[in-house]
Amino acid sequence: MPTLKIPNHTLPAVTGLLDGLELAGAASRARTKLHTALLTHLEALGASEVELARQYATLDETGEIVLDEAGGFTLKDPSQSSEFAGEHGALMNETVAVPSLYEEQYRVLAKALADYPGTFKGPDATAYDLLCDALEQATVKEGA
Repeated sequence: MPTLKIPNHTLPAVTGLLDGLELAGAASRARTKLHTALLTHLEALGASEVELARQYATLDETGEIVLDEAGGFTLKDPSQSSEFAGEHGALMNETVAVPSLYEEQYRVLAKALADYPGTFKGPDATAYDLLCDALEQATVKEGA
């Protein structure tokens, strides 16, 4: 079975794109299966980000991260900002590997995206390009 590889930092854009696509039949099913799998990974990524932040952030008496008015947090030791940024960057650059759930899932979705009648701009265009590349790699490896 082919495996799709998507960097963590692109998960919000790719899931947003998949959510907004108007597809029918087998293409819609393939998209929905991938979207669901990526949402699971996105949720896990969020939990990992919170755990990482908890290691560096100022915590309240219950062990929760103290948030500022903007929803951000303050490092308990400002001298660790580079270390935190490095670890967060590494987490965001990790790649999620999503195996297909059925034989033709990624081929069907790749064709639907290639033939998609709509247009994309801005972040959706970037997500579209990344997703098409990832699907192409997954289906090329499958055929090899």
